[in-house]
Amino acid sequence: MSAEAADREAATSSRPCTPPQTCWFEFLLEESLLEKHLRKPCPDPAPVQLIVQFLEQASKPSVNEQNQVQPPPDNKRNRILKLLALKVAAHLKWDLDILEKSLSVPVLNMLLNELLCVSKVPPGTKHVDMDLATLPPTTAMAILLYNRWAIRTIVQSSFPVKQAKPGPPQLSVMNQMQQEKELTENILKVLKEQASDSILVLEAALKLNKDLYVHTMRTLDLLAMEPGMVNGETESSTAGLKIKTEEMQCQVCYDLGAAYFQQGSTNSAAYENAREKFFRTKELIAEMRSA
Repeated sequence: MSAEAADREAATSSRPCTPPQTCWFEFLLEESLLEKHLRKPCPDPAPVQLIVQFLEQASKPSVNEQNQVQPPPDNKRNRILKLLALKVAAHLKWDLDILEKSLSVPVLNMLLNELLCVSKVPPGTKHVDMDLATLPPTTAMAILLYNRWAIRTIVQSSFPVKQAKPGPPQLSVMNQMQQEKELTENILKVLKEQASDSILVLEAALKLNKDLYVHTMRTLDLLAMEPGMVNGETESSTAGLKIKTEEMQCQVCYDLGAAYFQQGSTNSAAYENAREKFFRTKELIAEMRSA
C-alpha cells in the first residue's frame, strides 16, 4: 500500500460515524425512547419534526376491503402517536412562538385540538360558554392556548407572504402543496368566524386570579394510563407545569393587543383597545421583573 493510500484509509477510518436518524415507528416500540431522544443536545429528528411525523402517521386514511378510502381509524397505534406528539409539545413547554415557526396551520390545528380532547373539553362545545374559573387548571389552559393560537393565526394571515421561487415542477409536490393550501384556507375561515368568541374567551381569562397549569410529559402519561380518571393527579390544582397568573395575563394581553391593532384598519376604536392591552403588557413585564 502506498503512503498516500495509507493516509487516505487512516483519515477515512478516523472520521466519526454519523448515527442513523431515529425513525418515527421506533418510538412506538420503546416507551422510554422519546425522553432519551429529547434529552440529546441536538436530537435528529428535531422535536418539531417528530410532531409532524407522529401526526402525519396518525392521520393517514385507511382503505377497506372494497378499496374505499376511510377516515383514520381510532386504534391504539394512532392514539399513541397523537400522545407522542403532545408529549413533544409538552417538552417544548407549549411555546407558541416555536410551534408556529416550525409547524403548518393544519398540523398545529390538529395538535391543539388533540390537546383540547385530552384536557376534557367536550368536542363541539363553544369555549365562550365555558366558565374558565370553574374548570380544572389544565383544561382552562388548553382552552387559552387554542384561542391564543387562533387569534395569532388570524393576525399572521393578514401579513404579506413572500412567495418562494418555484423549482422544477413535480406533480406530487404541487398536489401536496395545493391540498395544504386549501386545508389552511378552510381552517382560517373557521378561525375568523370564531374570532369574536376567541377574543371574549381571552378577555375573560384576564379576570382570573388563579395560577394555571399546562400538561407535561408526566401528566400526559398519567392520562394515557387512566383515561377515565376524574379526581386524580392530572385533575388536581398542582398537576403539570405551573403558569403564574401574571405570566398568563401578559401573554394574553399581548395577543389581544395584536388582534385589536389588526382590527384598527376597519374600526378606529380597536386602536384604543390595542393601546390599553400593550400598555398593560408592559406593566406586567415590569411587575414580573421586579418580583
